[in-house]
Amino acid sequence: MYALHHPHFFYGYLLVATDWNQKDTLNKSSVPKPISDDNQLPLRILPPEVTALTQKKLNLPIQQISLYAVLIKDAMEKEQLYLQPDLQIIDVANLVNIPVHHCSYVINNHIGKNFRDWINSYRIDHFLKEYPLQREKKTIEALAKESGFKSQATFYNAFKKEKGAMPTNYFLKNQADRSP
Repeated sequence: MYALHHPHFFYGYLLVATDWNQKDTLNKSSVPKPISDDNQLPLRILPPEVTALTQKKLNLPIQQISLYAVLIKDAMEKEQLYLQPDLQIIDVANLVNIPVHHCSYVINNHIGKNFRDWINSYRIDHFLKEYPLQREKKTIEALAKESGFKSQATFYNAFKKEKGAMPTNYFLKNQADRSP
């Protein structure tokens, strides 16, 4: 009952189910107990044998993974979900009607990017399509916001990560490449 009213007691700990009938195979003297950032609660580091047991592999057939990838990409492109600044992976998974962990697995392993980078690549592509059409009317920051970015910093960081340069330098370089 105390733990229900004081959950901070368990912060910093990873709770793992244990079989008490098995002999303890962990050497307790070899497991260090570092102190957390707030210097109040010790953190428990689990040895590799235990953490390997807790990691799950997704056993999906390759056809199902490919189908999920197509469904996710189609939903993203047709619905233009990337234009929503508050888009989360759960929103994509719900729209496609697949479990969130399957959606995450497909994006990370089949598409090859994490969710944020994947969404930002769609947003940057949208920005690059809109910028030549509206650069006389709107600023880079306004177009970035319309492309789904919440802040200027997020836009600039994502743009540099995706294209290797800041937007103004990128456009100057492309303009120089096009001129004879």
